[in-house]
Amino acid sequence: MTSKVAIISGVRRIGFYIAQHLLSSGYHLAVLYRSSSQTVEELKKYASRFNKKVLPFKVDLSNPQTYRDIPSKVFETFKRIDALLNIASPFERKSVLETTEGDLEFYFRAVVESSFILSKESFKYMLRKVGQVKGRIINFGDWAVHSNNPYPNFAPYLIAKGALRTLTQVLAVEFAPHVLVNEIALGPVLPPEYTSVEGKIKKPSTDWEEYIKRKTLLRRPVDLEDILSAVDFLLKAKTVSGEVLVLDSGQRFVGKG
Repeated sequence: MTSKVAIISGVRRIGFYIAQHLLSSGYHLAVLYRSSSQTVEELKKYASRFNKKVLPFKVDLSNPQTYRDIPSKVFETFKRIDALLNIASPFERKSVLETTEGDLEFYFRAVVESSFILSKESFKYMLRKVGQVKGRIINFGDWAVHSNNPYPNFAPYLIAKGALRTLTQVLAVEFAPHVLVNEIALGPVLPPEYTSVEGKIKKPSTDWEEYIKRKTLLRRPVDLEDILSAVDFLLKAKTVSGEVLVLDSGQRFVGKG
């Protein structure tokens, strides 16, 4: 049986575990990364356990010229594209008053435009498959957008994630009936790392365990196994499109971030 092929953007945090899961589930992977070269090497070693391949692409998701032709290269290598997972996203603390027009453009390009272009280009090759369902796209959003409960001081990030929600719905309509497009909206999973426009990483001083107890209904972070199960479901479902699965440990019932 021919192995399935997935394109995944972002493998430094949650994306790393999803990538491992896809490899162990029988997928070859095309991995888009910016600075996580060490992580990519770890995934290559992990893939060898299952006789699978990891095809890496170093990209800047704010610059379409660095990734626009990746779906064609993936198809040329593997002769198929079964899934696209748009996971990567900058995440920086900035209020509305601190946000510049440049910040807004950067977030829109890195989150929305990249997902749009990669989805559009992948769709062309997904359609070459036989069968009623020819491909699946999963976008990764934020619980606050889908719960109409935006938290303060992350303005450009949440604005971009709001646009991603609309993109998910538009693509679900436009790509029907052969390619299914859905979204997973996450709450707190791992202790946050704030990534700036320049790619710098900063860890907050907030006590993570205390934050989780105060801000989630279940008093525990979203379980990685739940995320992997959601990915499995959306990669196997045949009649689900335009849906948003909110995995937030009940944070939407407690309050803002």
